[in-house]
Formats: sequence, C-alpha cells, structure tokens
Amino acid sequence: MFIAQGTEYPTPKPDLTGTLWHCEKCDCFVSIHSAHLVEEPHCPVCVNEVLEFCMAFDSSFGQNVGDA
Repeated sequence: MFIAQGTEYPTPKPDLTGTLWHCEKCDCFVSIHSAHLVEEPHCPVCVNEVLEFCMAFDSSFGQNVGDA
C-alpha cells in the first residue's frame, strides 16, 4: 500500500454570506463574512456599540480563484 504524503483532498467549504454594518458612534463600516446569520454584532472600535445593518452580498472568501 502506498500513501502519498502532502496530498490534499478537496473538502467542501461553507457558503459564506457577506454583510455590511455601520457604527453611528464612530462612523466606521464593518464587513462580516460568515456561514451563520449574524444578528447584533458589536463595533470592534467602540466595543459596546451595536452595529446597524446596511446590506448583504455574496461572499467569495474561502474559494479558489477558479471557483469565484
């Protein structure tokens, strides 16, 4: 039996959804790419401030260039 070292087998990647959020306190925009629904993210700058949802879009993170 021969086992090749370093052989990578393709594994299915989760479908990621991109969302854009806005913080009214510090006026920053945050893009979140997640396989799960994000309901109330907090601002990474202000920490305690809840971000407001702006829009959703298809995300190509986690895909090869040929897959995107």
